[in-house]
Amino acid sequence: MFVLNKNQKPLMPTNPAKARILLKAGKAKMVSRIPFTIKLNYNSKGYTQPVVAGMDSGSKKIGCAAVGNGKILYQSETEIRQDVSGKMQQRAMYRRTRRSRNTRYRPARFDNRRNSQREGRIPPSIRSKLESHFREKKFVESILPVTEWKVELASFDTHKITNPDVSGIGYQNGDQKGFYNLKAYVLSRDNHTCQHCKSKSKDPKLHCHHIIFRSQNGTDTPENLITLCSTCHQKLHEGKIKLFGNVSKTKHATDVGIIKSQIKKSEWNFKETFGYETKYKREQILELPKTHYNDGVAICCDFDQKVTTNPTIYFKKHVSKGDYQQTTGKRSEKKIPTGKLFGLRKFDLIRTEKGVGIVKGKRSTGYFVITDIFGNKIHDSVNVKRNCKRLKARTSTLIQMVAGLELTHSSPTCRAASSEEGVSCLWG
Repeated sequence: MFVLNKNQKPLMPTNPAKARILLKAGKAKMVSRIPFTIKLNYNSKGYTQPVVAGMDSGSKKIGCAAVGNGKILYQSETEIRQDVSGKMQQRAMYRRTRRSRNTRYRPARFDNRRNSQREGRIPPSIRSKLESHFREKKFVESILPVTEWKVELASFDTHKITNPDVSGIGYQNGDQKGFYNLKAYVLSRDNHTCQHCKSKSKDPKLHCHHIIFRSQNGTDTPENLITLCSTCHQKLHEGKIKLFGNVSKTKHATDVGIIKSQIKKSEWNFKETFGYETKYKREQILELPKTHYNDGVAICCDFDQKVTTNPTIYFKKHVSKGDYQQTTGKRSEKKIPTGKLFGLRKFDLIRTEKGVGIVKGKRSTGYFVITDIFGNKIHDSVNVKRNCKRLKARTSTLIQMVAGLELTHSSPTCRAASSEEGVSCLWG
């Protein structure tokens, strides 16, 4: 149980029995249910022991842990948002269509957006992932007296990812060596021939086309580019022909590189660790399975340090502040209740006759879909008009506590947690 003093400063955690005594005596009050945190109502000395916190940075998930007095005090796994780029593109589409409808007389202003010209600017999708790391850091420091941070900042060889056989001088003598630019390389690779009609259209104009569009997370790598003649290129955009390709393998590796550089530029005072050190400590010393939160534990520990395991794991998921799309369908004929419906919003935590879960789907009939934060369906038709209580309003961080050792949210044991089978599962 986490403890705060009278001035909201974190103290060392206590055991449930002592927390229960303090609450019953009126010497403390509860400030958070998950993780369970109490605040003292009287002045305390504020003495604390050293607490080392570790973070495993990433582009999809963040692993975090804190160790003190030879025990694991906290461990969590946070799922980062991946929908920011799509939402930004959708917002731009709405803005442009609205502008063409209402203010067609206004001159275009594409070149005077100061934000895009700002020095040191990073894309909103990357900024969201970066802020997720700082948000988790701030949360850990709000419940524990952290004295030292250790962070694993991964580095990826994107050339090795795309070409596993590359080595030595091969890094300098790449496929594009000797070509003026990427387009010249792609045209030469495809023998200056349309890869769809094989020059049957007799169209002399050749274009370089993205197999997977940039709007769909396609990249500018040669593997995602193909040579098309002007005729086939036009047919493709008209939907008369289709091309198939593979999603980029280096997107998240690139994101991690940017996150790494931005964390180093920040004012965060931490000790940098490396992946090989984490793997050695986790496998050889701690003997823990591969999970993000176990990596966080290994990052905290020294090479000869062993710690007492903690069966409590906090799984988190970052979501948007609200839902703003009002209609759906080809002609926007279906209305979506974006606000409250029967006093409830999407991602509200509710207790019903069918179980406890978050609101995932709303219907005007009053029968909602509830799931856990991993997307596992608890019930697809819960009547919220009777015997329903909202336990927690929607926030941008969903949190669920799983009491069970060596679990990941993709394992059958953790999936059973939502139905209260195998392990205990608590909500916050």
